Amino acid sequence: MTRSDATMPVVDRLESVLEAADIPGPYHRWGSRLLSHLRKPVQVVVTGLPGSGKTALVNMLAGRTVLGGQDEAAISEVAYGPDARAVFEMEDGSVAVSAGLVRDVAWPADVRLTRQELPDPRLERQSLVEIGLPADPAQQAARLQEIVARADMILWCTERFDEAEQRLWAGVPDTLKDHSLLVLTMADRQMMRGVLARRIEALDPIVAEEFLGLYPVATMQGITALTAETAVDDRLWASSGGKALAACVAHQVEQGRSSDVDQAQMLLDRLAARTGWRGAKARDMLGVSGARGEVMAVQADNLPKGGEVLLGQAVSLLQTRAREMLEAADSDADVDTDKLLDECVDAVAALAGLMDREGDGTAEGELRADLQDGEEMLLLFQLERGEEAALDAVTLLLQLRKEMVGRIAAAEGAG
Repeated sequence: MTRSDATMPVVDRLESVLEAADIPGPYHRWGSRLLSHLRKPVQVVVTGLPGSGKTALVNMLAGRTVLGGQDEAAISEVAYGPDARAVFEMEDGSVAVSAGLVRDVAWPADVRLTRQELPDPRLERQSLVEIGLPADPAQQAARLQEIVARADMILWCTERFDEAEQRLWAGVPDTLKDHSLLVLTMADRQMMRGVLARRIEALDPIVAEEFLGLYPVATMQGITALTAETAVDDRLWASSGGKALAACVAHQVEQGRSSDVDQAQMLLDRLAARTGWRGAKARDMLGVSGARGEVMAVQADNLPKGGEVLLGQAVSLLQTRAREMLEAADSDADVDTDKLLDECVDAVAALAGLMDREGDGTAEGELRADLQDGEEMLLLFQLERGEEAALDAVTLLLQLRKEMVGRIAAAEGAG
């Protein structure tokens, strides 16, 4: 298991609390889910139909050619390891290990999974996993469900994303779609044929509804740029589309990890606030500094001055609503998830009402954009229902507040 330095303290405290504390079921399940996420790198799954350029894309994102050249495995992973080594898992469950790269070593028979380990610090935060879709349409839906079960983020490789692919993609949960990208591979060839611009234009409305974004990429150019003899050819890297795609993936990985860490700290703070968790020893374990762990505390001298009053009002509103919801959850062994979701929607509606009373300024425009995104996410959570959706909805409010506090600090720093 590898974890970044930033997440280790929170993970260690959460592990200790879940092992040592008699805490309510909803909190324990929430903490266990967070630990599962934080203990492993974000799983970036690269998929698509045969011949769609998946392996080349994985190699490009890895920064070197590590896959390809031999038999294909159902699953090919590029992950962190202290040394470069190839790990092979066979159909019967046995494992073989060889020093070096998967593409260079001799393969055993009946390989089901390959894992290329590399001493690349980036892979401590994200693993690249290639899982291809079979050519037989009758087998594609089942494989896609395997992908969904594993992925935190999907990169769907395609040249055109036709109707058959769109029907397949419809089976992916909306929460995963929100973190997934459509990658038009071999973009240089499509550009030479004069079809790339038209293809992008035709796909734009589909991508707006179904993906986080669309990235045309000339993968071989990207690999060439990264493996230049002297240094990275930054101009070629940018023109290949690889630089923009890699930056987006890195941002999503960082954002997802940050959200998990925030949720874990919020959980620790709530446990610190509960009866029986107020002593100094408990506070040390939970990593809080006050007599009571406050999820949403805002100091008076950090409140906005001047033109950022609206953001301060929004922060206060979110602070009050989130605290009320969490304290209500504390009072019951089982969380009323439908009520919690409805209260999150009411909180965002109250923010919208605040916006309607305040007019149109820069701060208001930024807040409206945040609210629109938040409302869309809450609609998805309401459709999903259940405990995880409710807790994610509360976390969304916390994230909105966090972004607003950041804007307040930026405005005061500029003032």
